[in-house]
Amino acid sequence: MWTPLQAAPLPCLDSGNDCLRTLTDAAIERSPELQTLDERIALIDRRLQLAGQRIDQANARQWTGYLTTDPIAILQNLFGGGQVQQQRMAITDLEIRAADLEAARAELERQRAAKRSQLGEQVLTLVIAYETAGDRERAILAQLSNHDLLTRITEIDYRLGGSSTETYLTRIAQREQLEIQLNRYRLERETAKRQLLSLTGFSHPPYQAIPYRDLS
Repeated sequence: MWTPLQAAPLPCLDSGNDCLRTLTDAAIERSPELQTLDERIALIDRRLQLAGQRIDQANARQWTGYLTTDPIAILQNLFGGGQVQQQRMAITDLEIRAADLEAARAELERQRAAKRSQLGEQVLTLVIAYETAGDRERAILAQLSNHDLLTRITEIDYRLGGSSTETYLTRIAQREQLEIQLNRYRLERETAKRQLLSLTGFSHPPYQAIPYRDLS
């Protein structure tokens, strides 16, 4: 039975093997679907244990069918239709039911393995999305830093009559486009983090934006 992890802070958020393993384990522990599968497997295990006990008991009693002085019962045991055959049929029926349970358990194990693999893929996809958005955010911040420096130069040149109004306005429009991209990547990064938190059950740490130094 999984234990809620809402009180625990997010321990890491990177594509390193250790972090991916930690996040995947948390997602597996939190999964209601896996909890249900584990419960069904445990139920089948109990039924298999009971079936095994009944088969053992039936095998142990099987020889008692020969303990009779009734000539008709003796003939039936030898040629069919007697207590011995009935006991054998009962054992066979129990073995068939046990085999069905084994097959059902194997199918549940397959579903459990598939779900665990799916959760691992989800975690990896979200972590990669988070890191990719962060890389793009940093790239845009670097462009903004350079752009602001150039804009400052253009503004000084414009005031001295060396640059046209069109050039200056173009700089402003370019910055607005960079800010739009920056906000989009920040949203993508935050969305990936929130989805990871929902998947793993960890708490959301305070948002930490990538620092930007205004050079204007």
